[in-house]
Amino acid sequence: MIFTLLSCSSQNKQEPYEYFSSQENNYTEIITEGKGTTLEDAESNARVQALQNIVGMRVYNQTTVKNFKLVDKTILTKTYGFIKGSQIIEQHYDNGIYIVKVKYKVSKGIGDDDFFYILQQMKKPKIGVSISLISSYNLSGDKIAEVSIESELSKYGFNLFDSKRITEISDKTQLANKGLDILITGNAYAEYSGEYYGLSTARCKIDLKAYWTSTGKLIASVTSEAGGSDVTKLNAIKTAIKKTSEIAGEKLAKEILKTWMDYLANGLPIQIVVLDLSSIEYQNIANRIKSIFKVFSYNYSNGKAVFEIESNKFTDEIYNLYFKDYKLITQNITYLVIK
Repeated sequence: MIFTLLSCSSQNKQEPYEYFSSQENNYTEIITEGKGTTLEDAESNARVQALQNIVGMRVYNQTTVKNFKLVDKTILTKTYGFIKGSQIIEQHYDNGIYIVKVKYKVSKGIGDDDFFYILQQMKKPKIGVSISLISSYNLSGDKIAEVSIESELSKYGFNLFDSKRITEISDKTQLANKGLDILITGNAYAEYSGEYYGLSTARCKIDLKAYWTSTGKLIASVTSEAGGSDVTKLNAIKTAIKKTSEIAGEKLAKEILKTWMDYLANGLPIQIVVLDLSSIEYQNIANRIKSIFKVFSYNYSNGKAVFEIESNKFTDEIYNLYFKDYKLITQNITYLVIK
């Protein structure tokens, strides 16, 4: 039985992914399409996608194929053995790009260590954490909540943004320009709750929200509560904060990861900003962008154009493929500014 799935990206040209059930139990057959400036790069791109799709099925615990992207080809040096066979079905050259369709036999026996290695190496947004601690005890300057949340994010391979830099940037709208993709904010409420068998106890509640810095759009929010105990009241409060932050951090990391994987499968929401444009230049760039991407919204004012698009490519790829004739001002994983 054969299931044929199409990427849900609204790009003009969709990439096919085909999943084959196999009579043998030790491998899965999958067909992926790879692109590159050389034939070798195109084949490597197809190979990476084959691995990612198999990992994606395991993450979601279902048999849908997802178009995940890893950080680069270097992961192949570790995961090469998972590919048990390959066959190039089609290949052609179009406008400087090699395109190949390859059928792979991928091992089903990807162990937990290798699975989490692949998951961690997937290209992900950079995340910053800024938490306010609210308590009757003096916890000024204590970073226990932020550190605990960052630790959970790190387990899933997220890149972290220095929390000190967040506090130093007074205009939070500039965080995207500084390379931050997602900002996690929230409040942790912690108080002493009494003695129990000679130990001081405390409770903590934490509310977290994650936003895209480029658009301000909410990604996910979580709330968690937990208690802690220690020989002193202050340490009991800190223990409660740490436990609660770890629970909330893991929940939010999973929510962000699921959202991110959905974006990689169906299309990334990307904002393109073009500066110093005349009205004629705006019409030209608008026509170019509309011919390449699905555009959700766009506006032009005082020489500045802003386009909200969907793409299955990251901003570095978008710039190199379509806007090399413009000067690159700044970019992060979903935000591109050119002039």
